[in-house]
Amino acid sequence: MRKLTRILSVCLACAAVLFLAACQQARQEEDLEFRIGLLEPVSTPLRFTGYRLAGARVDELNAAGGLEVGGRKLKVRLIVVDSGGSTEQTMAGMTRLIQQERVSAIIGPYYSRDALPVAAALETLRVPMLSPSATNPAVTKGRSFAFRVCQVDSEQGQVLAATAYDDMKLRRAAVLFDESDAYSADLAGYFRTAFLARQGAQVLLEPYQGGAKDYGAQLARIRAFGAQVLLLPNFPPDLVPQLQQARAAGYAGRFLGGDSWDADHGFHSLPEAQGALYDTDFAPAAADAKLLAAAQELSKRSGAALGKNTALTLDALELLFAAARNVGSTDPVSLRSGLAGLKNVEGLTGRVSYTGGGDPERSVFIMEISGGKALLRAHLQPTRK
Repeated sequence: MRKLTRILSVCLACAAVLFLAACQQARQEEDLEFRIGLLEPVSTPLRFTGYRLAGARVDELNAAGGLEVGGRKLKVRLIVVDSGGSTEQTMAGMTRLIQQERVSAIIGPYYSRDALPVAAALETLRVPMLSPSATNPAVTKGRSFAFRVCQVDSEQGQVLAATAYDDMKLRRAAVLFDESDAYSADLAGYFRTAFLARQGAQVLLEPYQGGAKDYGAQLARIRAFGAQVLLLPNFPPDLVPQLQQARAAGYAGRFLGGDSWDADHGFHSLPEAQGALYDTDFAPAAADAKLLAAAQELSKRSGAALGKNTALTLDALELLFAAARNVGSTDPVSLRSGLAGLKNVEGLTGRVSYTGGGDPERSVFIMEISGGKALLRAHLQPTRK
């Protein structure tokens, strides 16, 4: 029995040594990697494909030896999780990335409704997130670990109000918005506040519930109001029937859109969309020529179209690389400091700086739909101090 006990003790000791060695090897392997999570709604109707371009960029970087951080070359591992079309799936994906994949940072989520709970959770976990396109101000407000690449809705509302009042010279505006969606409802409110601050301006707000197919009642009131411009801060699946029904209802004024109009250009060919203006974070005509050529090559290699969301995803990736290089570490807390200290980083979507918070100081573009294409109408420089 004693002999058996000694044998079992030796076996257990050996097993423990092997386990510790395996853990140490795993930690060493992780130390040689920069692990980045990407929470993207791949399986939604808008067909997000930022992961393809980001993956092609990571492959390109790794083939060249990796990312130099703190005097050593690290391989970058991009771990993609489909956040789907629900907040529940997004939160489950975040949990997997943190607990199982042990990522240093997360790119995403893309929708404000998903980014809000993720930002709250990561603030507690002290892991930075960098959202390409969540525009709700509450995503970053009062938080140290939440960042975004895109413009914020409060500033977007000011830009759209200035476009309608100063550029288009219009005084009576209406807004048809989805009251069940945070992006749509909040942008409607910010636009209203900014527009009414101007002399002689009038605004009519017309809400609808998500999933609606008929907007006849709202459009009748909009026409009776005498709206000269109709803001549609909604997503392409809703925009198609809204544009068509508005014209069918006799609305003859101009259309105005938010950056959601850049999520899918399929509806830009509609006759009703011609002449419409919208704001966005990405305009190829204004992009740095060298960065644009490199992104177009990645697009060709990956088979993913280069649009607003893919461009913002690439910029998010490059901002994380810049943060890691600047602080010489991929530790999550150090990365947060690195992001907060970035100034005048030239990206595909423009020059980005963080000045005391997670919202970027960045330029914005006004686009006009003409001949089925989005053409650059104005390049607005940052105004936030």
